[in-house]
Amino acid sequence: MNTIVDLQNITKSFKDKVVLDDVFLSISTNQVTAIVGENGSGKSTLLQLIGGLIKADSGEILFRNGEPVRFGYVPEVTPTSIPFTPIEYLTHMGTIRGLQHKWLQQRIHTLLEIFHMKDNGNNRIVHFSKGMKQKVSIMQAMLEETDLLIMDEPLSGLDPNAQTDFEELLISLKGSSISVVLTCHETKLLQRVVDQIVVINQCKITSMENHQEQEESMNRLIFELLQTVSIDFIKQQRVVIKQEKEISLDKKWIELNVSEERTNKIVSEFLDRGASIKLLEPLHKKEGKFFKQFLKGGEKQQ
Repeated sequence: MNTIVDLQNITKSFKDKVVLDDVFLSISTNQVTAIVGENGSGKSTLLQLIGGLIKADSGEILFRNGEPVRFGYVPEVTPTSIPFTPIEYLTHMGTIRGLQHKWLQQRIHTLLEIFHMKDNGNNRIVHFSKGMKQKVSIMQAMLEETDLLIMDEPLSGLDPNAQTDFEELLISLKGSSISVVLTCHETKLLQRVVDQIVVINQCKITSMENHQEQEESMNRLIFELLQTVSIDFIKQQRVVIKQEKEISLDKKWIELNVSEERTNKIVSEFLDRGASIKLLEPLHKKEGKFFKQFLKGGEKQQ
């Protein structure tokens, strides 16, 4: 697995108070990393170090074999009372960064479409819900092309519907080859999309695990789809898209990770829409038990 950021022997103090002590952490490309810990444990400081907003007292931060990494940073506090519309706010933020006006307007239009905010582009942010305000914050972090998106407590204050929208957004970002590192208190809310969980306690990283590899109730499915099955329909099924590959003008391969309890429902719905299952295997990597089941194109098997 390629890494986009490596932290080695990182130590950081503020006014003689140690906040991070001898921290090692690798952020992998095209994955979502969740940093978990209590308030004051050093989560936000760790994000600021990764994003280059502050400097470590000691240690090294290495970026993707020395190549430049393009960051986007989303603070915990979202814009609330500013008297702007999303288009006005994003234009203002892009102008401050020196972005060329014509390119900036095209980029804003693209982001509004990606975040399903096109119909709200000229509405006042002050009237938005918490989830919509958060989307505006993420869009400003992505005004420039982004390799790594850094988000501080993005789930804070979101209702269940907004949390679901946020999960779908993370899936979309991973599908666009954007790496994500975020802080949160409750990883169960992101169990379908988080790849790595990092626990920080008393200034140190106390545990790390690859969440997707440890998940024992997930299945890997590969389908051959016709163009009649839209990518939006697939995302609505709340599955993790691991790979999408065009194989002809009217067909594509889709590789998914699906929870065991939802596998039968997903298989049935996709077959009803003309999909052919090419591979089904459980992700029981922890036990080392793999099996493969190939099904004939378009035929349901019980």
